[in-house]
Amino acid sequence: MILRTRILLLGAAAFHLALVVLGGLGFCLWGAGPLGPLLTYYAALTGADSGYGFYAPSVGDPPTLTLTIVDDEGRARLESLAPRITREADIRVEDLIEVFHNRRIDEAVRARLAASWAAELFSRHPSARSVTVDMGFHRVPSLVAASRGAPTRWRSVYRARVVRPGGGEP
Repeated sequence: MILRTRILLLGAAAFHLALVVLGGLGFCLWGAGPLGPLLTYYAALTGADSGYGFYAPSVGDPPTLTLTIVDDEGRARLESLAPRITREADIRVEDLIEVFHNRRIDEAVRARLAASWAAELFSRHPSARSVTVDMGFHRVPSLVAASRGAPTRWRSVYRARVVRPGGGEP
């Protein structure tokens, strides 16, 4: 292999390693000038954007979606979007929740996703009058605080109530 090829390969490996380190430190490359989006896509495609946060002592649960259906008589019940048919289908739903949780997502997209999920639940439950979409995560206390009895707390990132068109409350 000629020297120029070796130098190019070494440079590419060093560039990729630098992106892995930045991803591990949690840096967002999106705003890094005109190449930011390209670097972000490259890092996501290659896995260089992984945060490796599961080694940290303060890691919480992944985002959770809670759907509460209220029927004609005012009874509330929790419902899930996961089809529980195959693990792959459940992973697709979990991926949608991750996209919904992403801080860079447009609020209009979140509202459309929430309306779509509510429409799915209205089709499953004809007596439903409203659906509350609550997406958030559990804030897990540190091990020291948990040993002293500190509770896990819920933090809502997005909450919306969708009323059945033409049949629900105003």
